[in-house]
This record gives sequence, C-alpha cells and structure tokens, in this order.
Amino acid sequence: MIHFVYASTPGAGAMARLRGKTSRVAQSLGIPLGYVRNRDTLDTSRWPAHAPLSITHHVLEVLRGLDAVRFYDWKERVVIRNDPDDVLIGHPFPEDLSTVFNRACLQGRFATRVAMVPLHYGLPQYGLAIAPALDACDHILGIMGPYWFDTWSQGPFARWTPKLTHLDMAIEVDRFPRVKRAFNPPGRRKFLFIGNGEPYKGAHLLSQLFGLAQGKHSCVWIGADRELANLERRPPQRLRGEVMEQLAAECDVYVTMGISDANPTTILESMAWGFPVACTPQSGYYDMREIKELSTTDMARNLAALDYFQSAAEAELLQTADRARSLVETHFTFDRFTRTVVETLVRLAPRLAARRTEALA
Repeated sequence: MIHFVYASTPGAGAMARLRGKTSRVAQSLGIPLGYVRNRDTLDTSRWPAHAPLSITHHVLEVLRGLDAVRFYDWKERVVIRNDPDDVLIGHPFPEDLSTVFNRACLQGRFATRVAMVPLHYGLPQYGLAIAPALDACDHILGIMGPYWFDTWSQGPFARWTPKLTHLDMAIEVDRFPRVKRAFNPPGRRKFLFIGNGEPYKGAHLLSQLFGLAQGKHSCVWIGADRELANLERRPPQRLRGEVMEQLAAECDVYVTMGISDANPTTILESMAWGFPVACTPQSGYYDMREIKELSTTDMARNLAALDYFQSAAEAELLQTADRARSLVETHFTFDRFTRTVVETLVRLAPRLAARRTEALA
C-alpha cells in the first residue's frame, strides 16, 4: 500500500469548512476522526485546479495505478497503521512533529519514505521548519525551479543533495486560456503581480522598484494582504472568465521579485494567459529565453527591464508570449510531473517496480 499525505479540501460551502475544522480539532484532542472521510476512494475530480490541490489530484490518480492508496490531509494528527513494505510519500507540515507525515517519517517503518515538497533556501527558516522530516526521509522530490536545484549544494541544506530529485511545477494549461492577445500602446502599459505579502514573495522589492520609477511605470497587485507604497492594491479574486479578460486588457506584463520562492505557479499561469514575464532567479526560474531576468539588488537593471517592456514593439512582446505559452504546454505539465513521481517511487520501492512490470506485461 501507498500512504499519500498532501493538502486537501473539505469541500465547498460553510458547512464543509466547519466539518473540516471540527475534524482537525477532534484529532488534536486524540479523537481519530478522518478529515477526508474515506481514505481509500477519495474523489478529487471536482477539486479546484490550483496548487496544491491540483498536485494532490494528479498524484493520487497515478499512485492508484501503482498500488492501493490511502490518503491523509497534511494537517492531520493520526498515526498511520502500515506494513513494513508500504510506501510513504507526502508533504511535511512545518514545525509540528505530531502531524501525520512528520510522525510517520520519524517513527514509522516503511519500504521507503519520500517527501514531495516545494524547496528553496533564500530564507532558511522555511527549510528549518520541515528539516526534521526531510532529514529522516529516504528521498526528496523537490518541487523547485531550476535555479534552486542547480544551486542547492551551495545552500544551507546541501546535506539533502544526494537524495534530491528535481520536480518541475505544473499547471493544467487548459484551465488557463490565452487571454492576452494585444498590448497597450508604449508609455501606457501596466505591470501585474499576483501573490501575498509574505517576505519570500518580494512584494517589498516591487514597492521599492516602482517607487524608483517615479510614476513612469505602474503595477497592479492582486492578492494583497497589506498596503505597500507604489503598488495598486486589489483584493484576492477568482481570475477567470470576464474578470481575467478585463485584467488582460488593463495589464501587459507579469512581474515578480521573489527572494525565496520555490516554483510559483503564478508565473506559469501568467505564461499560459499570454503575459510576458519578468522575475528574479530567486523566484525559481532563470536562464530562460522566455523570461526577462530581474535582480534582487540591482534596481538600475530592473528599471531598464521595465523600460524595455514599456517601449518594446508589440510584435516582439507577442513573440515572447507565444514562446512562453508553448513552454508551459510542453514542459511544465502534469504528465511530466507525475511521470517523475512514478519513476522515483519505482526506483526506490522494488515491490512497486515488480507490480508495474506485471501490469505492463
């Protein structure tokens, strides 16, 4: 059996949210009430198409093709009852060693224990919060942009390098249709940032950058949880349909200045929508012709990048957008994501390899 621990949703509506909260409180008191109800036949087909729930859905489907699967929400505090030849895969919950994956990884006996988790080290506190589980596990599927994987051995958690496999983030590209088909005239173009105000996202750097622009450039910030100077704050909203069409007409370039962001899906979603993208390497993505690279320290370079997008010919911006959309369609897909997961588990767990061979025979 495979024991899979990842994010889940109690469902839509106030009652579903209350049921999920009640379940978690019950478990904290020692009452083994399952947050996701039936662990063996959970239906995720109608879950939202955004990470992390999209990861849960796609990985759960492919795992069921390998063996029987039992699913747990990553916040649960149950003890996994398993046989020694079972497989554990999932996401540790930060700092709480009583949660299901952490406890199983530290105390359980499995054929193999595999963490599947976003990784970055620019702000080490994020890694430290899950370090006990990652130190104990046998292998790590690191959901991370190429920047973090290529430089991992230079960071504070270099000890994990020998057991680390790179896992590119993915989106369901069909859920993010191309909406950006034309650009505003030079001098009237606007930038867009989607994300929270936590330090790792670098919204404070965007505030500095657009302050230095002295009104020459402006930026819409969607998802803001606080006010920052020089950014036009918008509340979180569902970015689809008419809302997305209007946003694509208003804004022209997606920009983000993460300082420790593993592999943000907002970059991939923006590429799919048709926005050219500018980001820092510490946003995960770097050395890619589809992306304009920014710096966390060189604001003169960043202002030059803004100037470029403000004055570039529309044909040039469309060409960049075409290449980016193609990249998301062919590379950052769940077919690649789940294939990496399956190949890793089969390599680590001989019983799964034997079952797969039998199924293919």
